[in-house]
Amino acid sequence: MYPIAALASFFILLAFTIPVAIGLGYAALVPGWLGAPTNGGQVVRAIVTALDSFPLLAVPLFMLAGDLMTQGGLAKRLFSFADALLGRFNGGLAISTVAACMLFGAISGSSPATVAAIGSMTVPLLVKSGYELRFAAVLVTCAGTLGVIVPPSIPMIIYGMSASVSVSALFIGGVGPALVIGGLLMGYAYWYGTKHKDRITSEAGKVSVLTAFRQSFWALLAPVIVLGGIYTGAFTPTEAAAIAVAYSALVSVHVFGELTYRDIVRVMSGTALTIAPILIIAGTGSAFGRALTLLKVPVMMGDFIGSLVSEPIVLLLLVNAFLLVVGMLMETLSAIIVLTPILLPTALAYGVDPIHFGLIMTVNLAIGFVTPPVGTNLFIASGITKLSVVEICKGLAIPLVLMLIGLAVITYVPKLTLWLPSLLG
Repeated sequence: MYPIAALASFFILLAFTIPVAIGLGYAALVPGWLGAPTNGGQVVRAIVTALDSFPLLAVPLFMLAGDLMTQGGLAKRLFSFADALLGRFNGGLAISTVAACMLFGAISGSSPATVAAIGSMTVPLLVKSGYELRFAAVLVTCAGTLGVIVPPSIPMIIYGMSASVSVSALFIGGVGPALVIGGLLMGYAYWYGTKHKDRITSEAGKVSVLTAFRQSFWALLAPVIVLGGIYTGAFTPTEAAAIAVAYSALVSVHVFGELTYRDIVRVMSGTALTIAPILIIAGTGSAFGRALTLLKVPVMMGDFIGSLVSEPIVLLLLVNAFLLVVGMLMETLSAIIVLTPILLPTALAYGVDPIHFGLIMTVNLAIGFVTPPVGTNLFIASGITKLSVVEICKGLAIPLVLMLIGLAVITYVPKLTLWLPSLLG
């Protein structure tokens, strides 16, 4: 009764458009009000404990690094290098767009930020080169999901905090899934470029790869420093985020000269306004998850699924279907915070590795960025291209199917996510 009341109150508040953070906080208090062995003091302690977290500090820092890269000129130089390297192939400019999303995601950790930063640069270039506007919008919308699949990833940090697993191991495990999804989207871009090569023009070759590399060197060095430091153990993900902020600021001001220190204060203010609701959700969501755990919801969920499912392969199929629906209806970080304490114990009971499960959850909910009605990437791409969300959705069929194929590979080939963490210990 108590878990049902808590969950029902949460969804009722959402239906009345109450902010997610407030809804989670109230839902965490409801069982205690009804007589359950939980109380307001436990809720407050859970919120404080969740926010007093060193790994969580990486979230605002990576978001700030992404904003500095966007406004400081690093993002456009990453795209210039990707285009010089890949622009000679059929659909080369579109392939370069996907590659640029991967490079930008290696710093920002955010899907919406990737769509905004790369889309605003590449969509006009794609259209000018003969690509359909809707194709350009769809490609950027889908490739933007790489911002949370390519490590470092903000959803991976939140999952690591919720599941008490190593964020560094999640980052290392995310390399394989990122290459799978990125490769499939590049294949889609190549197919489109080959099909329409008679009308697509290319300026590839005007700038040599070596010249583009020299011009983009300081931008390309950012993901090398951040990811290299994490993977070699030189610093933690949180320390890497702080280094990314300092590096982006210094390069933007002193190398590219596209920002001043006064501009950096303005960027920090904008990032603070963006991150504040996310951190409040992280706190109240952790309290809600703690309440569900005390009410033994994960145990009951495991027993219920156990009565229906006997094989891990079927369990993962059901989890994928469930998370895909959740991704359509719920903001990604909120979904991770709420669902991890419910789903993870069941997955562990069936022998699913927590790192593997975290990547499954991340990719599932990344797809939610491109599926209505909540798909954030759709609305950002709509704002960039001036196409309606409905019009963009009409072109999603092929790339969405490819992403689902990638999800299936990631789900049922666990070595894809676990071999690198096992090699690096």
